[in-house]
Amino acid sequence: MKRIIKGNEPASFIKFKQDNAKAGITIRYDNGLGNAERKPIKEALLTEQGFICAYTLKRIDEDSCHIEHLKPEELCRKLMEEGIETVSDLDYSNMVACFPKDAPKGTPKQKYFGAIKKDASWANDGKDYILPLQANCEDHFQYFISGEVKGVTTKGKNTVSLLALDHSTLINERKDAIEAFIGKTNPIRKGKTIQAIAEIDKRSNGKYVEFCIPLKHALVQHLAFLEKLENKLKYAKKK
Repeated sequence: MKRIIKGNEPASFIKFKQDNAKAGITIRYDNGLGNAERKPIKEALLTEQGFICAYTLKRIDEDSCHIEHLKPEELCRKLMEEGIETVSDLDYSNMVACFPKDAPKGTPKQKYFGAIKKDASWANDGKDYILPLQANCEDHFQYFISGEVKGVTTKGKNTVSLLALDHSTLINERKDAIEAFIGKTNPIRKGKTIQAIAEIDKRSNGKYVEFCIPLKHALVQHLAFLEKLENKLKYAKKK
C-alpha cells in the first residue's frame, strides 16, 4: 500500500451536486451518475494515485479501474438515511481508484483480491484496517523478494486478509516485477540499487512504478544481500 494524498474535488462534480441540490433532486452514486459525471472523478483519482491501484499497487488507467468507496457506498447511504452519518456516497474524500474495472465473471468475490474481495466489508468503522489515506499506511506491511507480503501490525494483518493482498495472483505479479527490475541471473549492483531505493517510490511523468513499494522493500533486501556478500569477500581477502 502507498499513501494517497487527496487533491481537489473536480469542479464539474461539485457543480453537478450543487445543481441537483438547487433543483431539489436527490441523487445517489449508484443511479444518479452517468459516464459524463464519473469520467472527471476517475481522472482526478488516477492523477492523485499516480496511476496505481489504491489497494494492490497494480498499474491502472481509465479502462482498467473503477471508482471505489473506502467506506462502502451502501453503508454510507444507510447511515445517512438513519441520520447517523454525515459522509455520503457522493463524498469525494471517500473515493479512490482500484483495479479492476469490473468484477471478474465466474469468480466468487471471496476468491479474488483487492476491492472485489473487500466488497462491502467494514467493521468498527474501518478502525481495524489500514487505509491508503493514512500517513503511515506503508509501515504496516512488509513485502519480500519472493513477492509475498505480510502485515507487521495487527491492523496490517487484518488488511492483508481483508484485501487478500497475499493472493497467489498478486504474489506472482509482484515477484515477476521484482525479478524484472533487479534481475535474476545478472542482478543490479550496489550503486544502482542504492539509487533505485531512493527513487523507486517517486513519480515519473505523473506516474508511480507499478508495485513501487514491494519493489522498494525488495531492493532494500537485495542491498543487504550485496553488503553481506561484500563483507564476506573482504574477510576472505584478509585471510
